[in-house]
Formats: sequence, C-alpha cells, structure tokens
Amino acid sequence: MSTSNEPRAIFGTTKKNIAAVQSRAQTMHDSISANVATFGSPPIAMAAFLALVTALATAQAAVTGTKAKGAAEARDSARNALWTAMLILQAYIQGLANSLSHDAAAALIKAAGMVVAKSTAAGNKAVLTATLTSVPGNVHLEANRSVLVGAADAGKRVTFAWQWSADGGKTWNGAPSTPYADADIPGLTLMTTYGFRVSVTVARVTGAWSQSVSILVH
Repeated sequence: MSTSNEPRAIFGTTKKNIAAVQSRAQTMHDSISANVATFGSPPIAMAAFLALVTALATAQAAVTGTKAKGAAEARDSARNALWTAMLILQAYIQGLANSLSHDAAAALIKAAGMVVAKSTAAGNKAVLTATLTSVPGNVHLEANRSVLVGAADAGKRVTFAWQWSADGGKTWNGAPSTPYADADIPGLTLMTTYGFRVSVTVARVTGAWSQSVSILVH
C-alpha cells in the first residue's frame, strides 16, 4: 500500500476571527485576480467574491462604530456568507493542486492567497488508509476525519464519499457514501491493484477528492 500527504490549502484562521477572515479573503481575491491565467474560471466570480468581502467590512464597521441594534447579527450573516464562498474557492484550488507535483501544488496554493498546511508529522495517521480484511476481495478504507473536517466544523453534518479505480486512476467508480470516516469496498478482484480516494461534504460544501492510495488485493 502507498499513501501520499499532498499539500493542503487552509486559511490560517478560524471562522470566529473576523479581522483575519477579512484579511484572508481579501488576499485570496487579490491573488486569484492577479493570476487569472492560472486559475481559469473559479466557481465564484471575483467581482462577486469582492462584494462579499466588502459587505463584511461594512457590517463589521457598523458593529464597532454605531453599535446599532442587530448589527452583530448582520455582521455574522455577512461573515457566514463570505466563509462559505471561501470554502468553495478552497475546494476548487485544492482540486487543481491535487493534480500537480508536491512543489507545484504548494506554489499554486500560495498563489491563490492561501496557506499550505504543515505536513503531518511522521507516525501520525494518514489522510486515507486502505487495508485488506479477512474477507477475500474486501478492502477497508479509513479517512482521517480530523484532517478532512477540522475542529471548526466538527459539529456539522458530514458525509464521506468514496471512489475506487482498477486502471490506475483513469476511471473512477463510486461506492456508497457514509456518515462515518470508514467504509468497506467488497467484491474486488484478487491479484489486482486498486486505487481509492475520499471526498468530504461538510454541511453543503463538498471538498476536493484526496490523493489516492493503492493496495494489491490478494
């Protein structure tokens, strides 16, 4: 079995830190806008994304300035809308990065105005592992929930999607999704090498597919 710890795009802040969210979102906007040829057509237009950044700045100013009734709730609503947009862009950038070499992926993430997460320390659990079971042709998959979901979203509804490939990743086949970070893939052909990958949907935001892990079924 082989595993990979690919560069992972993160914001470097929690959702609660309003100032940091504003700063990261502005950096993402400026960076992606400056590298249009690299990022193609992101799922959210930069003009619309900038409008969300501006809306949060305006709402935050109302909280710290006028302190009008309902200002905090309006600010939180604006923050939530921007955060959701950031997550969508994060998933898009991660998807692009996953198809590149390690160094190129890290450079792409930085070029999008995000932070490359520190590598998992040796001996820590991998993002995805695949192991044989006592049942012939059955592979057990286990995803690292803490890495894929994160502490900030730990309490939200999470769905794990699984795929497998028998041709080196040229084509992928879907397996039933689960609410848990593990799944069994049965009925595989013996003496065949399979690849597996996982994707996580947190609330209504679907992340990119992980890099695949492979194992010889025997």
